[in-house]
Amino acid sequence: MSATIKQVAKQAGVSIATVSYVLNGTGTVTEATRQRVLAVVSDLGYQPSHAARSLRGRSYTLGLALPAQPGRLADPTLAEMLASLSDTAAACDYSLLLATARADKSASEMCLSLARTGQVDGLVLLDMQTDDERAQALCEAGIPHVCAGPPARCNSPFVTADGYSAAILAVRHLLQLGHRRIGLIQLPSELAESEPRYLGYSTALAEAGVEADPQLVVEAGRGEQDGFQTMQELLSLPEPPTAVLACSDELAFGAMHALYDAGRTVGQDISLIGFDDVPLAAHMHPPLTTLRQPRRRMGEQLATLLIDIIEKRQPKTNHVTLPMRLMVRKTTARVQ
Repeated sequence: MSATIKQVAKQAGVSIATVSYVLNGTGTVTEATRQRVLAVVSDLGYQPSHAARSLRGRSYTLGLALPAQPGRLADPTLAEMLASLSDTAAACDYSLLLATARADKSASEMCLSLARTGQVDGLVLLDMQTDDERAQALCEAGIPHVCAGPPARCNSPFVTADGYSAAILAVRHLLQLGHRRIGLIQLPSELAESEPRYLGYSTALAEAGVEADPQLVVEAGRGEQDGFQTMQELLSLPEPPTAVLACSDELAFGAMHALYDAGRTVGQDISLIGFDDVPLAAHMHPPLTTLRQPRRRMGEQLATLLIDIIEKRQPKTNHVTLPMRLMVRKTTARVQ
């Protein structure tokens, strides 16, 4: 049986009202008392009912939960999605509150703590991980939330771009140009979006009867320097690839620099495709062939779905998958 607020109050030596003040961020409570109550809440595993709290009124605020990662907010793909999410929320008279995990608190604890303060009515979970515990924790606590990508551990509502089908599109394009040795610069495996892109790559090769070469698949980080180093690794192979699919534009930009340094002409000596279609992609030299992610549509759908859940409207679906589009530019050409 789960702990009750009465048990928390008794063990902490305070009134039920004081426990409520601490959890809701209201009233006047000394710091010592607040810390004592929170310690008991943690020890007993007490989880206040979000549904019961919502009867006392809403904050009309959506929380955005990001894992701690330096420089993440400078990512142009994230900025565009957040702009759309903010616009959609504002049109529904909701505000946004951004929260990132601290080193001394797990991401799931941060999400639960934020929800328990009553400052937000629900949470948008960004940068889903393969071992992400945030969605499961929010499901168990009955807190409204939506994920930017399918969670692995529970049936939470989500909105995602179809990276699997997009990778198939990209590899088919390269196969049609006569390429058979096609490399893959993969995102970090802990990211939920990593596996679908790898599976799409593998599926397209298998459909064409091309045997996959494990040496041509290299896991990288997320930055441009990671793409640079990974492309150098691919070029050092006894038989380098004639084409490469990089699983982000950042990785593709780094790969382009590595090719320039090696004296290779992108789009002639080797073909290259990116992922995301950030604004800079069309202005590279040469312009980057890439897969356009519907970032504004994703932000809109995340906000709409979460607000429907908060306001207890039944959405048409809790699982939204948006298609990506192949933007053919100048970095892909027929194999030499």
